[in-house]
Amino acid sequence: MTRYDGYTGVEVEVHDDGVVVCTLNRPDRLNAFDGQMRQDIHRLLGEVSSDDEARVFVMTGAGRAFCSGADLTAEDRRGWPIRTHEPMFGWCTDLLEMPKPTICALNGLAAGGGLGLSLLFDIRICSSEARLLPIWMKRAIHPDDLITWTLPRLVGYSRALEWLYEAEEIPVSVALRSGMINHVVEPDEVLSRTMELAHRLAAGPTAHHAMTKQAVFKGMQGDSFEAALLESWGQAKALASEDFQEGLLAFKEKREPKFTGR
Repeated sequence: MTRYDGYTGVEVEVHDDGVVVCTLNRPDRLNAFDGQMRQDIHRLLGEVSSDDEARVFVMTGAGRAFCSGADLTAEDRRGWPIRTHEPMFGWCTDLLEMPKPTICALNGLAAGGGLGLSLLFDIRICSSEARLLPIWMKRAIHPDDLITWTLPRLVGYSRALEWLYEAEEIPVSVALRSGMINHVVEPDEVLSRTMELAHRLAAGPTAHHAMTKQAVFKGMQGDSFEAALLESWGQAKALASEDFQEGLLAFKEKREPKFTGR
């Protein structure tokens, strides 16, 4: 099996500059999770994370939805593949902590677990016509895909609970103002704007992206002294990198740097 081959629940496209694009591919079911899609996403997260040539990870949905959550009528209802000692949604941390930039192109409906999935990405670029539905309570299902961790950190404790309790649609304009999504664009611009950003980030110093992401992520959970220690560690690593030397040289030569991620 060659790199990124053998996927059927998702489509995977690898660009020359290291941007990896995953398209959830069950448009007839609004890209709802079935067993095969869960298996594919889980495998792909591991493959991208361990691939030194993958520099940015993008996810979007085929058709008019991003993801409508779990397909409760699917024939293949296998759950997320986990080892015996892992919690059911432990896979979410693989995406949340992936050591490279991640971008969600929210092209349409994101409901339940699909909304939770979108919040695991670093950046969300959203269609002005998307529908954002934290629908769990209307089905007497517990919120999942780590949304009980991500949502309050994005929008605040009280607002997160209100939205999860009421389970009503979150207007895109409100999601933008609250910090839940980063950008709102016209529906036909979602993927192009996402890829524009992805290609820019792919040209950057990817090892430094990884260290910055780790510092910000850990900083949300620790105190200021721990953040200072982590920044000091990251700075020492950065100053010893080839990309730092290239950045200095490019500055002196008044040109754009050519970063390699080393």
